[in-house]
Amino acid sequence: MQLSDFDQSKCGKFCPNTQFTACQFYQEAEDELENGFCSLPDFYRCLATTTKVIPLSYSSVSDFLTCHHLYYLKAIRGIRTRDEQVSAPLKMGTLWDKVLQKYLGGKIYNDAGEEITIPDVINQYQIDPMDVAKVKGIYRAYKDLEVAVEPGYDLQAKIDLTIPFDKVWGNRAPVELLVTGFYDRKYPTSFVENKFSSRPDNYFDTYFLQSQIGTYFLADPDLEYCIMEVVRVPDLKHTGRFKDEGPEDYQERIYQDVISRPSFYFPGWDPIRRRYGKKYYRNEFNMEDLRSRYLHIFREIFDARVMEGWYRNDRACNNILPGISCDMLSCCRNGVLSENVYQIRKKKTKF
Repeated sequence: MQLSDFDQSKCGKFCPNTQFTACQFYQEAEDELENGFCSLPDFYRCLATTTKVIPLSYSSVSDFLTCHHLYYLKAIRGIRTRDEQVSAPLKMGTLWDKVLQKYLGGKIYNDAGEEITIPDVINQYQIDPMDVAKVKGIYRAYKDLEVAVEPGYDLQAKIDLTIPFDKVWGNRAPVELLVTGFYDRKYPTSFVENKFSSRPDNYFDTYFLQSQIGTYFLADPDLEYCIMEVVRVPDLKHTGRFKDEGPEDYQERIYQDVISRPSFYFPGWDPIRRRYGKKYYRNEFNMEDLRSRYLHIFREIFDARVMEGWYRNDRACNNILPGISCDMLSCCRNGVLSENVYQIRKKKTKF
């Protein structure tokens, strides 16, 4: 890179290195096409360069469409809610994902790249014992029901999609965009996505699935279909004679309920084939429309980077999802970053 690739006015911390080729705090990303990082502890992406791309993903696109400032905080400033501070549903979803990975023969890691165990995950996220009991009850039933899993899969296969930019574009602007993500379970011609949700029906509507699932199809032209394996979160109440029950008793009660009606907890359950979920075919999604959507959103994000267009959408603050507040609300409201609630994401630099 050259010093001319940086707009020094965009960052008050900008300081040229001794060779006058870049900011002394600039760190190259692992991918040479990707916008680099800032080595200062309170920053994530370099704020002074816009000549390289910031990879898109299903989740980052959702953030940008919801609120430009939300995207800025998470994708550019790298702010994330600490694991122990995220919502209970997200904690249970993460735990189920990790449990399933281990069960299927995979390994799980922390942010430092160190292999960890399921108890480590529970401690890391400080998951409530009664919520742990929900996942354990489901997991016991999953094993005892002998849920069949097609062999030959690749766990957490990475998406590395590059899309050439074929629209009218400005001088020195990027000419292609990157899209990243991970398949839960990928096969040569199909893939499986696992979800742990109190509202499984949300994952059985192609209209609302088109962004995420369509992206995964777009990333690999050999993929013919996807299976959504959605597990319903148990919601047995602690009332009446159960008001004083502990985690072990609660887990047993959940297990017995799941075993007694597996199709309720595993939508699409087939007792003969020992499988659950719903299948979606590639032709149910408009690949060209999705590709065009990525290009236009990429252009809008690039314009926002150039013009500092990170305005807030305050209509979404208390309703990021139906009835759920944005986890960045206190950060925006108070204008400060609480170290007890938030942290800066780990930077994936070249060296």
